[in-house]
Amino acid sequence: MSETHGGDLGAMDAMLARAGGEGRRDIIEHEAYAFLAAAGFRVPRSLFVSRRDEIDALPLESLPGDTVVCKLASPGMPHRTEHGGVRFVPRSREALASVFDDFARIASRAAVDFTGMLVAELVAGRDCIPHQLLLSLRQDPAFGPVVFCGLGGVGTELYQRSLLPETGLFMRAASFMRDRAATEEALRRTLFYPMITGAARGSAALMDGGKLVSAIETFARVAERYSHRSTASPYTIEELEVNPLQITAAGELVPLDALMRVSTMKHVEKNAPGELIRRLLEPHSALVVGASAAKVNAGRIILRNLAKGGGVPRERIYCLHPDATEIDGCRAFASAGDLPEKTDMTVFTVPADEKAAALLDELIEGGKTASITVISAGFGETERGRALEARLRDTITKARSRPDGGVAVNGPNCMGIVSKPGGYNTFFIPEHKLPFRGPHGERCAVVSQSGAYLVTLVSNLGHVFNPRYMITFGNQIDVTATDYLLALKDDAAIDLFVLYIEGLRPYDGERFLAAAREISGSGRRIVLYKAGRTEAGAAAVASHTAAMAGDYAVMKRLLEEAGVIVLEGLDEIEDAIKIFVLLEGRRPAGGRVGIFSNAGFECSVAADALDSLALARFSEATERSLRAALPPGIIDVHNPVDATPLTNAVNYGRCLEAILSDEGVDCLVAANVAPTPFMENLAAGEGHDEDIRRENSYPNVTIRVFRATDKPMVACLNSGALYDPAVRMIEEAGIPCFRKIDRAMKALELFARDRGR
Repeated sequence: MSETHGGDLGAMDAMLARAGGEGRRDIIEHEAYAFLAAAGFRVPRSLFVSRRDEIDALPLESLPGDTVVCKLASPGMPHRTEHGGVRFVPRSREALASVFDDFARIASRAAVDFTGMLVAELVAGRDCIPHQLLLSLRQDPAFGPVVFCGLGGVGTELYQRSLLPETGLFMRAASFMRDRAATEEALRRTLFYPMITGAARGSAALMDGGKLVSAIETFARVAERYSHRSTASPYTIEELEVNPLQITAAGELVPLDALMRVSTMKHVEKNAPGELIRRLLEPHSALVVGASAAKVNAGRIILRNLAKGGGVPRERIYCLHPDATEIDGCRAFASAGDLPEKTDMTVFTVPADEKAAALLDELIEGGKTASITVISAGFGETERGRALEARLRDTITKARSRPDGGVAVNGPNCMGIVSKPGGYNTFFIPEHKLPFRGPHGERCAVVSQSGAYLVTLVSNLGHVFNPRYMITFGNQIDVTATDYLLALKDDAAIDLFVLYIEGLRPYDGERFLAAAREISGSGRRIVLYKAGRTEAGAAAVASHTAAMAGDYAVMKRLLEEAGVIVLEGLDEIEDAIKIFVLLEGRRPAGGRVGIFSNAGFECSVAADALDSLALARFSEATERSLRAALPPGIIDVHNPVDATPLTNAVNYGRCLEAILSDEGVDCLVAANVAPTPFMENLAAGEGHDEDIRRENSYPNVTIRVFRATDKPMVACLNSGALYDPAVRMIEEAGIPCFRKIDRAMKALELFARDRGR
């Protein structure tokens, strides 16, 4: 492959135009060869025949060697080898005519169109691992152009059956490929790249790695130029796969088989202007549609929560109601036209039906508000709802072309927003059901597609967690998760973004990756959980690439490449919030961990869960201090420390102090199996004389140790509901406390692994 950077764009455009002019989606392989040659690749010399009588006129002398490769050409048979659609035959017209007839019969039996036969030179090269690679691009439905590289030929099957996704396949967003150093680093982490470049032990270099990097960069440029969002060409290359990409004896890369699909689909979308989203997040006036004047309904609860928040003055909170003139001290009007001003925000709670759709049309088309949060469900969930949603989307799109940018619409089917900077709450939950009183989380924003998930999250962590923003966006008919990330990325008061998403809008992922990369590059964190991770879509695509890397695998890799911390479980999200929020401001110098417990099994489990952490080696002074504080008879003091159930709270604290004072310890897990008579860890009550409020109780000792150090420290209290008050006391003091030692270790490992930020 030549290391050109532009390629012959005119030739590439012309080839796509010819196919497009014929209304074809599938590109015949000899055309794909021509396209790849124009892009800068050395391709096999080849001839193409669409009819048998063309064989007599073929200039066979243009193909070197005595043997040629014949390939059946049919858009309905992408994997032709298993049908006998690839043959190695003598370079003679008689042999070619016989194969052509066989190919015609094969296509007929398979009931696919027979386009013709490609006759190509036989490129010398070994067809075994790792001499053949796969190189492809595809337009991901969420993230746009993505490039893949991995083992090709038989290696493809090996990847699918055996290899770990983390090492078997290189994949990056095409836009990230401008950073060559990062591309090279990503390749070095794969299984195949060290093998072909001679970096793996016992392997000989098959080629210069720079040639593969150049080939990948070429595919990235092609992917971006011919993407759904690009205006450089009217055509989109939906997929281009070379498998195998042969490494020749001379160390060159030669595409042998190529699959290519194109379309004229383009995706141009006018996203909600940032100014409208800002007014949604920090409104100075608001309208509530759907509040009852006679009873407490969802709209009435929202109205009360909104008024109580204080961010929007009560005199600038309005209601739309056919009869009432006032609801809970807020003025009400019969129609939007009667409102005294254009509001920054509207909260819409009317059930989805034709009347609701007409009312939304009036608000959007009349320019009476800058933003609307549609709480109502029913838009998009049923056949009738899908028609209502399409109507709403069309109204939003038409208004977007106005000079004011139209209206930013959040939802439908969401809980709304709680914004501390905006001083408001549009959740339709009374405060006594979901109080926001936690002392931590001021520097965190939670953005969730599911309102119910966010409610459960805050309910579970509400004693310690009260974030700066709680945003739910539902069906994201207009404002998306990406829009919120972009709106908040420049807020210097936010260090942690927590996202729960079920899906990204088509091609919105490109903007998401750019925003995520900027946020993570600034040293802040994004923690994300993706729901709906099935691979059902992959089976419908013919290429090996799609079968190898389903939608979730691609999403996870691209997000992680952008610096996002992708977690696999909801418990992990809660644990990550606890450790990042409560340990805010603490940074471990490294990953050397001290582990202390009064139960031997916890020491064993913790040691098994180190991952990227390493057991700290205690100094002699630390070991002496531990022996002095531990029960008599414990001679062999080592990390992890088994203090036994005989250790009391005071000595427990002395041991923690000794470990944390050791310069060889970067962080600490302080675990405690609670049911022991020597550890005061129960709230005052009948039947015992313990009281966790006493000075030397287990919680107070642990809290004093934590406050006396700046090293990261987590607690683990592995016991039942009797000990909930002790856990709550510890966490309210700012110490992440877990009920299982493996969760404590996993959370601390995540925190320590992320220490470079």
